[in-house]
Amino acid sequence: TQNDLLLQALANLNIFSGVPHPMQMITAEILLDDAFVDSFLGESRSHLLYSYGICARKLDEMVIPYIPAEAGLFVYADFSSILPSNTFEGEDKFAALVQEFARVVMTPGQSLRDRKPGMFRICYAWVSPAVLEIAMDRLSCLVAKIRKIDWDDLDARFLGDVVKFSHTHGLKRSKRLL
Repeated sequence: TQNDLLLQALANLNIFSGVPHPMQMITAEILLDDAFVDSFLGESRSHLLYSYGICARKLDEMVIPYIPAEAGLFVYADFSSILPSNTFEGEDKFAALVQEFARVVMTPGQSLRDRKPGMFRICYAWVSPAVLEIAMDRLSCLVAKIRKIDWDDLDARFLGDVVKFSHTHGLKRSKRLL
């Protein structure tokens, strides 16, 4: 938040949210186990790479440019080609459509101080691969529908099946992932 009063109020609360000493001791012991830490980090990298692959593959299929991830938890994708207008208002309309009809949340670039409308951050590390696959299917279905029809003609009747369509296809895929 950028609300100074809220930040001041929250600063006074942090004293009640400190990590208890026993928990700090347990965490320190775990971090001393080099074999565990190495195994944990290796497995985490593997899971991240797998999820990144799902996200990148679907963006490639949608022909949506993105900045390839070299590390991290998200992909930065350029949806500017399908905005109703090349403005932040267009970005807001697209974000609202994605949330309402695909039920997918992406972080708009404007909230990240990007100067180019249409940039979105997609976090691929927050959900399981099966859920990510469904979310990317929904996004792909929505993008395909937007490309087929003029923005002024988009309505709930045309977009209402995005969740149903992708849910059916996503379930078939998620069984293969598990």
